[in-house]
Amino acid sequence: MSEGAVAGAGSERVVAIAIDGSDNAKYAFDFYTKYVHRENDKVYLVNTIEINSVLHSTQWYSSPYTFDKEMLIKMLNEEKAKIRHKLEGYAELLKEASIDGIVKSIHAESPGEGIVKAVQEIDAALVVVGCRGLGRLRRTLMGSVSDYVLHHVHIPVLICRHQHDAHHKQHK
Repeated sequence: MSEGAVAGAGSERVVAIAIDGSDNAKYAFDFYTKYVHRENDKVYLVNTIEINSVLHSTQWYSSPYTFDKEMLIKMLNEEKAKIRHKLEGYAELLKEASIDGIVKSIHAESPGEGIVKAVQEIDAALVVVGCRGLGRLRRTLMGSVSDYVLHHVHIPVLICRHQHDAHHKQHK
C-alpha cells in the first residue's frame, strides 16, 4: 500500500481520477470534488490514449502491401491535435474547481490498463472512476473499465455510478 493511503489528514494524498470526456467521467470528477477532496490532495486526471484506431485505419493503406506515409503522418498529427485539445479541457476542469492537479495522458492497449499503469506510476492512494452502468451480461461480454481497475490495483477504488443511469434506477 502506498504511503499516501495511510498518511494523516494533513499530509499530501495522491488521487488518480480517470477521465475520458464522458458524462460518467465528469460525474465521477464532480463527485470527488464535492464529497472526497481534501485540501492537500494532489490530483491526477488520467486519460488513456489509444492510438490503435488510427493505426488500424484503412485510409493510409494504398494497397494491401504498401501504405501512404504522408497520410499516416497527417492522421497521427490530427489525432495528436484532438488529444491536446481534450487534455487542455481537462486542465480547465481542475482550474475551475481550484484543485491542485496534473493532467496525465498515458498510452495503453485499453483504458483499464492505462489507468492501472498511471496509478502505479504516480503511486496513488485512491483511484476514482466513472461507471457506464452496463448490465451484468453486457459487462461480462464487453468488459468494464471500472471492473478492470477494481481488480488490478491494490488501493481503494471509488466507482461513481451516474445518478441518471437507467440500469442503476432498475435496482433501487
